[in-house]
Amino acid sequence: MILLKICSLLLTIVFFYAAKRLNKKKPGMLFSPALVAPAGLILLLLLTDIPYQAYSEGTSMLSEMMGVVTVAFAVPLYRNWSVLMNHRRMIIYSLATGSLIAIVAGVSTTMLLGLGKEAAISVIPRSITLPVAVSVSEAIGGMPTMTAVFGMLTSFAGVFLAPTIIKRLRLRHSVSIGLMYGMGAHALGMVKSFERGELEGSSSTLAVIAGAIITVIWAFTLMPVITTWLAAV
Repeated sequence: MILLKICSLLLTIVFFYAAKRLNKKKPGMLFSPALVAPAGLILLLLLTDIPYQAYSEGTSMLSEMMGVVTVAFAVPLYRNWSVLMNHRRMIIYSLATGSLIAIVAGVSTTMLLGLGKEAAISVIPRSITLPVAVSVSEAIGGMPTMTAVFGMLTSFAGVFLAPTIIKRLRLRHSVSIGLMYGMGAHALGMVKSFERGELEGSSSTLAVIAGAIITVIWAFTLMPVITTWLAAV
């Protein structure tokens, strides 16, 4: 069991660095470590018939470290706090509007595709960071697993489409770009925005935090309306 844990941890690190090297040779979202490394690990688990539970226990140390690493994002946020506060109205209005549109669009699209009411509820918190999204999904009667899938798809789509959106809309303001990355692609968006600059990364971090709070408020406020509408459909 201990050997399996050590192998799981080492393989995860090896796959990640291999994916990083591949991404250097072939830049682009399709060869991003966030896609290639998980895909390779999933294939390996399927081929070796290793239970996911066993793999998850072996890599639990990495999951725990994520909490520590996340705190580091607060440093640039603190450095640029005064700049962000100068745009606080724009930030609040933008995040509130974006969160509302994400919820309405997600529920409507899910129902139009015929995925069912459970999926419609599960998609509500898809535009916020996964740990919060899963908890909200469980609280409002959704399926946390499905919410996690919707959230990851949203994150990948957000990072993939962001450069095109920035170019087409001619976005130049660092705060606007960061907010878009944070609200549209949460954790992956934060990473990408920090690659563009510290202010973009700080704005993205704020968007992830504030966006999660705003989405939670919207979710519980709109649930009676959404439930009534789903019952009538």
